Amino acid sequence: MRYDFTSIIDRRGMDAIAVDGPGYGGWAPGGPKEGFDIIPMWVADMNFPTCPTIQEAIIERTKHPMFGYFDVRNEYYDSIIRWQSERHGMTDLTKKCIGYENGVLGGVVSALNAFACPGDAVLVHSPTYIGFTGSIEGAGYRIVLSPLKQDESGVWRMDYDDMDRKIKENHIHVAVFCNPHNPCGRVWTEEEIRDALEIYRRNEVIVIDDEIWSDIILGNHRHVPTQMVSEDARCRTVSLFAPSKTFNLAGLVGSYHIIYDAYLRDRVRSASAKSHYNAMNVLSMHV
Repeated sequence: MRYDFTSIIDRRGMDAIAVDGPGYGGWAPGGPKEGFDIIPMWVADMNFPTCPTIQEAIIERTKHPMFGYFDVRNEYYDSIIRWQSERHGMTDLTKKCIGYENGVLGGVVSALNAFACPGDAVLVHSPTYIGFTGSIEGAGYRIVLSPLKQDESGVWRMDYDDMDRKIKENHIHVAVFCNPHNPCGRVWTEEEIRDALEIYRRNEVIVIDDEIWSDIILGNHRHVPTQMVSEDARCRTVSLFAPSKTFNLAGLVGSYHIIYDAYLRDRVRSASAKSHYNAMNVLSMHV
């Protein structure tokens, strides 16, 4: 199947904030000067068409006239297990490790609510994705930034000494880790992830791991799932994924978490269930 990355699609009038939302929410850039067109490069959805097979599957499903309550099919879990195994080498992944999320940021907040209290400090690397700052602070937590540093070659690196110091100084027990990093675009190496997780291990920090960009890797880089670098990483990490960036589905709802450790999994699911935020529908709360 050919995937169309070159056609120019007119998105105007289709509720796309990328082109119809100058000044959106008070934080989006304003419109261009008169006589100039908007260049929609300020928000993370793409201008290439969605994968045709996805569109075809949605159309086929909508031909059936009933949209009532449903149970989650095994195919949902099987497709995630197959994708993560074939693409990223995630091993021993089973259905019980996978949980639905309405969105990655909602999953971040659910995990924070499970392991921290409003007012607690949370470690985040900077530069920082605006979604992290908005959701973490909006939920009542205090962000402590550990800035990335550029080495002599201009490559962004984590400052492990700074991470360790700020975790200790601020009594931090939860960190948000972005792998690959947004907005720097760093695809962390296995050694870098291992070193970061060692800092978290020594300080007994739970890791909330955003891997939404894990499928968009350029050149000879290879994505290494955070949970795969050590057994301890599997036991202290809540990893969050979504097909939205990979397949240009940002306007549709649907993400998921992978949590290997039973204790972490129970805490996160308990926190998210209280608001019913992450229920596919009422029945899925009992799955």
